[in-house]
Amino acid sequence: MYLRQMETDDLGIMLEMAHAEGWSSDRFEFELYLNINPMGCFCCINNEKVVGGIMTFTYPNSGWIGNLIVDRKYRLKGFGKALFCKGLRHLSPLPSTFLCASPMAVRLYSEFGFRKVSNINRWERKGVTLHLPKNKGNLEYVLAVDSICWQEDRSKMLGQVLKNRSYVVNESAWLGFGRVDDHWTIGPWEACDKESAFKLLQGSLVESNDQHILVDVPAQNIKAWDILTNMDFNVVGTSVLMCKGLLPDIAFDNIYGLASMGSKG
Repeated sequence: MYLRQMETDDLGIMLEMAHAEGWSSDRFEFELYLNINPMGCFCCINNEKVVGGIMTFTYPNSGWIGNLIVDRKYRLKGFGKALFCKGLRHLSPLPSTFLCASPMAVRLYSEFGFRKVSNINRWERKGVTLHLPKNKGNLEYVLAVDSICWQEDRSKMLGQVLKNRSYVVNESAWLGFGRVDDHWTIGPWEACDKESAFKLLQGSLVESNDQHILVDVPAQNIKAWDILTNMDFNVVGTSVLMCKGLLPDIAFDNIYGLASMGSKG
């Protein structure tokens, strides 16, 4: 077994493994990781076959570990740990490192110095789709709101993500959304107040019997809980946001939806 840097030709295998686990992932997201941080994405090779991989994503003051996966046939052999340590070393110069863990993995990551920051609830609503706006909103405004929420410059990532997503803006909020395989995902979704967040979501939903929507939301945001509950969304899963190093003063009360399904904030 050995590790090497990930290549574009590896993405198909990575997606196959991700879909086998039921992840909400698409090729665009994996390509985004690889294009923005090619030196921080790695594959595990066993008998000349890709059997696992990890992707890391960097901002100026923080990094994220995401898409850590090993083929089920090759688990419990140390491959996942080797990949994780490789990704962690790559991000070590940064003051903060984040990841989203399954509840069962919290203890494992705690042994590497990660601590729990927040639960992340995955909400779903069936029987609806999203209305595509004719025009996109003010990108400068979007980036300014996001920077305040996360205490981080995420413009490089968002600039690329929003090329592949629709987004709507009002006076105090913005909401991005896009299609991933057979469903829609909401995010990022950020707002200065509950009413503005509600108006954006309400104005974007359209009834559709064969569609469903997912959104990942920090559990601390009680306002988001109220909105989604009242709009017939249900919690269908929970992950745990964890941090190693310095924890920025993240405005979770203003973050109504993460940018992706748990891999880059």
